[in-house]
Amino acid sequence: MSVETEQIRAICFDFGNTLVEFGPKQVAIQYSALEQALTELFGSCDTSRLKAIRDRQIVAPFSNGFRDNDLRTISEELIRGIYDIEPEESQVETLVQVRYRSFVHAIVLPEGVLSLLNKLSERYRLGFLSNYPCGKSIRDSLQEIGLSRVFEAIVISGEEGYVKPHPKPFESLLSQLQLSAPDCAYVGDNWLADVQGAKRMGMRAILSTQYVPYERFDPEEGDHLPDDRIGHLDELEGLLLN
Repeated sequence: MSVETEQIRAICFDFGNTLVEFGPKQVAIQYSALEQALTELFGSCDTSRLKAIRDRQIVAPFSNGFRDNDLRTISEELIRGIYDIEPEESQVETLVQVRYRSFVHAIVLPEGVLSLLNKLSERYRLGFLSNYPCGKSIRDSLQEIGLSRVFEAIVISGEEGYVKPHPKPFESLLSQLQLSAPDCAYVGDNWLADVQGAKRMGMRAILSTQYVPYERFDPEEGDHLPDDRIGHLDELEGLLLN
């Protein structure tokens, strides 16, 4: 199956493991920062419990009607789950800030991505839609790596209340672009969130397998197939510009 480009007016992108790497290495950076902060606040941290709780939190929206996590709530849950105490507001705020800083610190723009996006923008409008509970983390990361100015529309699940594949984030993206779903192609790495979410909306879907995602969703019977697959982001140039 191949993407037909005649009708496409906008190319929209996922963030983690699509434009930038955000897999086991980056998640480990967050774990380490959280462990250090928790140890400083409360004493020795049970790392196995930390990982178990965080792993459960990462996938929780996909079994909760796709409602996104609330950053303060999951920070409170982390403290209660590891130390069995009721956290103070200042302690929760410390964890929220640690999560923010460690996320921004972990994001690195791969070579060639900005150049590719600039080339695509000569023919297409560009949009951005990412699952993440903290909009500030994503927006400041985009600013830090020089991508904020590239996108006409930026949508983040934490600001919408729902994660992909729920239609609400996609609807917000289309609303900002003032385009219909068939006018857009969506590029992402997640079979459920990106491919199924985009295809259910009527968008073209391009599956990227460049990076190893931290969470994995396998195809199920009746799922939509992507319109195309790429093993590296730079393959979009040949796919969409020729």
